[in-house]
Amino acid sequence: MISANRYGFLPGNDAFQNAQALQAAVDCGGLVLVEAPGIYDLSETIEIGSNTELRFAAGVQIRRQPSKTGRNGNAFLNKGALAHTYDTNISLIGLHFDCNGVESADLDTDSRYVGLRAQVGMIYVKDLIVEDFECVGLLAKDYAVQISAFERIRLENLYISGDKDGVHLGWGKDFVIRNGRFRTFDDPIALNAFDYARSNTHVGWIENGLIEDCRDLAAEATTGHFCRILGGAWCDWSEGMQVQNSDTVCFGGRVYRAVLCPDGRAYPSTTPPSHDFGLAVCDGIPWVCVRDEAVYDCGCRNITLRNIRLQKKRSDRAISVALNMDAYARSYVQNCKLVPMEHISMENISIEAEIPELFRANYPIKTVRIADTDLKDAKIRFEAMDLDGLVYPTAEFTLENGTAKQDCVVADDKHPVRIITA
Repeated sequence: MISANRYGFLPGNDAFQNAQALQAAVDCGGLVLVEAPGIYDLSETIEIGSNTELRFAAGVQIRRQPSKTGRNGNAFLNKGALAHTYDTNISLIGLHFDCNGVESADLDTDSRYVGLRAQVGMIYVKDLIVEDFECVGLLAKDYAVQISAFERIRLENLYISGDKDGVHLGWGKDFVIRNGRFRTFDDPIALNAFDYARSNTHVGWIENGLIEDCRDLAAEATTGHFCRILGGAWCDWSEGMQVQNSDTVCFGGRVYRAVLCPDGRAYPSTTPPSHDFGLAVCDGIPWVCVRDEAVYDCGCRNITLRNIRLQKKRSDRAISVALNMDAYARSYVQNCKLVPMEHISMENISIEAEIPELFRANYPIKTVRIADTDLKDAKIRFEAMDLDGLVYPTAEFTLENGTAKQDCVVADDKHPVRIITA
């Protein structure tokens, strides 16, 4: 065991000195313990490597301060995120974190950080545990936790409050989010296989996940959804194509995304992106490389939400499976092949506030299941977007051991649904 306190990480110390001390302790690996209770100021990013457990004892609170460099990065980051190499066996236990009015600087021009905007960022990571985590004071830009390019992660015993997303997942597989309490203005949980270029580090499928025993706490104002699920499809780069913000292309066996202003303007592209890392500009278009393999679609499959209490009044829906088609992102290129999402399951959902729709999908989806739930007045809606080449299969909707009004399922003609009651 390494005591971070013995390295000089102490309450009342200068925030920069504390960052140096904690980093030195964490660099030792193994179990790193912060023992002495108190408020610790911290100004610089702490990078955590493989086979490291950083544990904070009861009574320890971390309070963020602006970086000495003038450019705030993430508060906590795994070491492999910058090199795009995988870290394994990282645990972050007992972190109670106060954002204190500080969020990441605009680092979009730094290719290592495009799309990475969280207080706790874990990119390229396997076997990650975040447990007994509290984050308060999120501002409008940073997520509390952002994880992408992952395998086998568990987030448990969470309390997150503030303005932005609580837990934001990108490409990865095998995850558990359990016992979370969220009071966020934006999405408490985002499963964003596709998102704006400045909001996601990768595109790719999110698979095999459990969201369990979570609460969407009541609040006076909100936006977004309790759980937002996004996907998309794109094509190969072609000379002369018109490109706008977040457009996604394949070229040379890699995937690239345009990092432009979300103003709806389109720019002609005559030179393909071909770099193998980070950000490069071609024809005045900044392209970021987001995958080292040619993939053409992304979405979510095999996702279960279980024992969820929806206590926040919402103006539209709680759970959304969506395509983006706006100035921020076009997640479907017309006439491309889009693979439908499937196996989205909701079990024992408690609707405790006014919510017009429990679930809505304008994304092609094969199978949706709701079990052990009283829908009350909430609807289940299947919509279709009128886009060339976009085909909606008949969605199979199963209602098991639940109660609902006769007209609870609403479907467009172009997004047909077959209802199964069990």
